[in-house]
Amino acid sequence: MEYTVEQLNFFRICYIVFDLIPKSLRSVFKSEWDIRYKGSFGEWKDTTQNGSDFFNSESKKSRSKNARLLTTIKNGNTAEWDCSCFFFAILFSDSIGTTLSRLVRTNVNDLREFRNYIAHITEAKFTDAEFHNSIGRVLVDFSSMGLPISDIEEVKNQTSFPTSEVNRLMALLNNLQEELKRAKSNFHASEEQVRKLTFDLQQAEDTILREQEQIQCLSDEINSRAVSFCHLPFKPSHQIVKRTNDVSRILTQMQKLEDGCKGVVSTVYLSGSPGCGKSQIARQIGQEFFRTSSDESDGLTFVATVNAETLETLVDSYITLAKQLGVTEYTLTQLATSKDSSPKETIHHLKSLIFPKMRQFFKWLIIADNVEDLSMVLGYLPQTASEECGHGQILITTQDTSAIPTSAPQTYHESLSVGMQSEDALELLKQVSQISNHKRAEEVVEVLEFQPLALAAAAFYVCVVVRHGSPNYTWHDYLETFSRGEREGTEEPLAKENGAYSKTMTTAVKMALNNASKNDEILRQTFYLLSLCASESLPIEAAVSFVKARTATSTKETHERPTKELIKAKILKSSLITCLRGDDKVPEYFKMHQIVHEVLKATRITHPETRKALPDAIRSLHQVLLSEYDQLFTNGHACVKLRRVTSHCKALHDVLSTMLANRGDLVKTLASSNTSASIAAWLSITATVCCDLSNPSDAILFSTSACAFIEYMSNTKETEKLKADILAVHGRVLTLQCQYELSLLFLEESTNISIAVYGKEHATVAGCYNNLGNVSRKLGDYSEAKVYYKKALNITKKIYGEEHPNLATSYNNMGVVYSDLRRHHEAKEYYEKAVIIAQKIYGEEHADTARTYNNLGNVHNDLQQYDRAMAYHKEALKIRKKIYGEEHADVAGSYNNLGNVYRNLGEYVQAKQCHVMALKIRQKVYGEGHMKVATSYHNLNIIYRDSSLQSKVKSNICSLL
Repeated sequence: MEYTVEQLNFFRICYIVFDLIPKSLRSVFKSEWDIRYKGSFGEWKDTTQNGSDFFNSESKKSRSKNARLLTTIKNGNTAEWDCSCFFFAILFSDSIGTTLSRLVRTNVNDLREFRNYIAHITEAKFTDAEFHNSIGRVLVDFSSMGLPISDIEEVKNQTSFPTSEVNRLMALLNNLQEELKRAKSNFHASEEQVRKLTFDLQQAEDTILREQEQIQCLSDEINSRAVSFCHLPFKPSHQIVKRTNDVSRILTQMQKLEDGCKGVVSTVYLSGSPGCGKSQIARQIGQEFFRTSSDESDGLTFVATVNAETLETLVDSYITLAKQLGVTEYTLTQLATSKDSSPKETIHHLKSLIFPKMRQFFKWLIIADNVEDLSMVLGYLPQTASEECGHGQILITTQDTSAIPTSAPQTYHESLSVGMQSEDALELLKQVSQISNHKRAEEVVEVLEFQPLALAAAAFYVCVVVRHGSPNYTWHDYLETFSRGEREGTEEPLAKENGAYSKTMTTAVKMALNNASKNDEILRQTFYLLSLCASESLPIEAAVSFVKARTATSTKETHERPTKELIKAKILKSSLITCLRGDDKVPEYFKMHQIVHEVLKATRITHPETRKALPDAIRSLHQVLLSEYDQLFTNGHACVKLRRVTSHCKALHDVLSTMLANRGDLVKTLASSNTSASIAAWLSITATVCCDLSNPSDAILFSTSACAFIEYMSNTKETEKLKADILAVHGRVLTLQCQYELSLLFLEESTNISIAVYGKEHATVAGCYNNLGNVSRKLGDYSEAKVYYKKALNITKKIYGEEHPNLATSYNNMGVVYSDLRRHHEAKEYYEKAVIIAQKIYGEEHADTARTYNNLGNVHNDLQQYDRAMAYHKEALKIRKKIYGEEHADVAGSYNNLGNVYRNLGEYVQAKQCHVMALKIRQKVYGEGHMKVATSYHNLNIIYRDSSLQSKVKSNICSLL
């Protein structure tokens, strides 16, 4: 049977009505349901629960009236619904129909009326006009509701209706076509044979012609004469400064290297971070090398530059060098055609042409510039210690330090990461910016860390804005722009202008970081750690511990894991890393330039690996805190290290807080892992260290966060000990904040837990009593404080006997409370007992010894024995400054106490100097509104009053007191 076009039109309309429209209605229904009930009943997922929620949302009247439809709808599976179900659910149901938008209602209702019209047609035919009108009606409805119309368009444009009979005929047609192809193929094979014979003939003729050209080429080469030449790296578009000292130093090393090599090739490596001026130093070295070599001898000399960024650029550079050395154009033209398809073979061929010709020259220098992959490039350069190329040197500039040999003969390596010398940097700013006034220029140089590209970009930017619209723009304005984080914008003008180097400093740094991360797992992990930390220097052992932990999880086999020594070596070898050495020249810390660190944080802080790296970063810093804490009170090195580590801990805490919505989420996320106790311990020890370093603002941050973990901890004995410690530390921090009553609550809870865990006679409990005594003193309850201190003293004596640091602490505390009670002779006896123990255990240079000297100074001052008081306070100040430096609360305390002694001696000028020093330190440590600051103001007021000085005391003294 054959169907007419009108019947086929009808069939297509039926397909749209009974297949495509229900599918689209299903989409409309789900969308309308989710808009209304996703937040309450949940998203429509064709579940029985969905159907039940819909049914229950209908009124009794609706359930009764539409029982047949609701029976199907109640199952929830919209794939089983017909158009009637969808039209009811969308247009007439209580749950959706009553709140339906006018647009959706109009278009869905139109589809309903169209469906009904089709269902009641008596003759299964549609003219073309009727078909297109109907299709148009549906398309309008679909488009208005944003529904896809591609399927409808496909049906509309369908022109054929294949059947099995048509398919059989098509198969026969295909067979006939294949036979025709085979016949054509046989014909073409004959034609191809004829063409091949013609081609072979042409090849023979070309070979004869080529050989004739080669004969001419050899004749030209024999008759050519070598000449000296100097081809240097590109010069930037802006003014450059001669880095005379740097160039002279490196040339001296190159000469020493040459003298020791006795005619063989030597290699010099200049490494450094992006923008440190490697290429321009190489350019200046090349200029000076050519000048001095030409002056010293009549022999031939050349300086050549090859761009060794990639194999392709190296091929082009070698072709240029070959031309300069006299290799004929014909030979090079032949090689140039093959360089893209086989660059390695082309380079080897070029070497065979170039290297023999280099022997004609008395001296030569090849600058291999911009080497990205040193291991790859080295094999294509004249080899170190080789004799085949004559008497010359290779100068390589690279960021890739991984393949630079260490202390190898015939080589010299210098890192330029430190940047320019100060005088050169200032001169560069002056020449490029054309601003002769150096006001604040030195600050710009320091902020940009002496890096030539950064300095040139800054100077060029200032020059541009001064010339075009902002004539009063100064270095002060630039520093403000820089501080707002707009650095990358200031780099753009130079990058667009500079043909020699079109990358901004920021872009170059990003590329360097990506390359280093891609090629070395140790550096990749180190960068993750640095992206989490602050910008200042980091102890090397923290990075080694972190990388060791990270590589242990990613490497299954133990023998494949890098050793600590190898990790350390790879980190310190990177051109992106700056190593800081101690007094003994041993590497202690490392850091990145500020811009490198900024780019690293910006690109890595959102990386998924960063969140995974956080626990290991915390553990590595925690280990350093624990290992160095015991040394905090004995030497200044530990104090410096712990200050740096706490700044990194602060950065980690900031990262955690930023990554998660609020502290509750932070605590729950970390507490849900097995590391919650260790993280709480890290927070607590960091708070303790901050207290001891006189950093109360950070201490309260860490101790508060540590307390937030307590409710998520289990109730084991070990966690109870940790809870007690956390509460004690937080109480101590609150004491520093002068929140004494709140501090007392935390310390009492800590004491109760400690007694329950350890029993009443334990060193930890004795420590709790000392803490309670300290707060009681601050609250003015000296009798209560004395009771607590006495309990601590008795427990300590019972446990340790007469010679123990804790006993010295108890004696000091007893002395302090007796001083508070004005019983100075008894206080002095306790202090003298404490000093004997401290001197015997610690020696002279320890914080506890200094504390006892300080207390003895106070009691002698109270006893009006001012000379002895002065001696003790000076000794205490000397020890404290050596351990803590100038900015520490204990140092401020010593200045304050010395000021009191000077005042009692009537030496008001010295007294004022000491109290001013104490005030400055306390303001920095505590902030303006702290009791210790008020005390310093009060002491200065007394000096002004007693000395009849007519100076005016700050207006806020009264309010502070």
